[in-house]
Amino acid sequence: MIRDRVLRPIRFLQPSAVLLVFFALVACTTAGVDGPPAMSGQPTATATGATSPSTSPSTTGPAGREIRVERLWYGESPWQAGNLRVPPGVGPFPVVVFIHGGFWRAGFNETLMTALAEDAVGRGVVTWNFDYRAVGHPGGGYPGTLEDVAAALDHLTGLDEPLDLGDVIVVGHSAGGHLALWAASRSGLEPGDPGSDPAVVPHTVVAQAAVVDLYTAADKNLGGGAVQGFLGGGPDEVPDRYRVAAPSPSNARVIAVHGRYDLVVPIGQSDRLVGAEGIFDDTGTHFDVLDPTHDLWRRTLEALGLS
Repeated sequence: MIRDRVLRPIRFLQPSAVLLVFFALVACTTAGVDGPPAMSGQPTATATGATSPSTSPSTTGPAGREIRVERLWYGESPWQAGNLRVPPGVGPFPVVVFIHGGFWRAGFNETLMTALAEDAVGRGVVTWNFDYRAVGHPGGGYPGTLEDVAAALDHLTGLDEPLDLGDVIVVGHSAGGHLALWAASRSGLEPGDPGSDPAVVPHTVVAQAAVVDLYTAADKNLGGGAVQGFLGGGPDEVPDRYRVAAPSPSNARVIAVHGRYDLVVPIGQSDRLVGAEGIFDDTGTHFDVLDPTHDLWRRTLEALGLS
């Protein structure tokens, strides 16, 4: 059982918020429905190879200083790409990695985490917000999705950027929360497993409304069979895939962030993170954790020392 860091009074959800949750739930759990261009799962830029970064227009950071944004590829697929945001200054800077969710399915991309990445870089850290091949993309699902997450993290070691790779935090939402927990536990994988022998090991994971327990999620048919779609079957059918994909205990600090009004991933999933710190909200929804103005994110920043 996880204890909330701070007890919060119960608030009542407004009717308009109920409608918002309903439509968001439909968007997340309906397979085969294309969203707007930024959410369609289609590549947002033409891949030019892992060694050919492109520089996006800079944005304005604190005190009018510029934040540099680099579009980088860590593989040859159009989905093996992300945005590296570098704050002004000399560095080296701590790194906060963002992994988006979407039940491991095509139709979502790193833009889900853009608002949080932009907020974090303004607090003096480098952010790495990347996409990956998902179910429905060529090579997505098991093992490609796991291989992409591992490759995206390890890609940081080859960059000529002012990064402190001894100070890495991973923030993941929903299925991305599972991938963040898995990324922190890669050292426990067996030789030859997808993602084994990590070059980058995060010291902290922020699991936002995360799918923590793949076995329970499969048993409950979470997301309309999302886990089975990701791994290619149930635990009895592909047991070794569940062994590899299930996050194992690690030395990382884990912060579970969840709204009690989450209708997509039940808050009971976060309760399975034994020993984790908890940041909860009585009326928070599945997507409130992605709002940089929401109390859940503000409390997360406080826990990370970035407020």
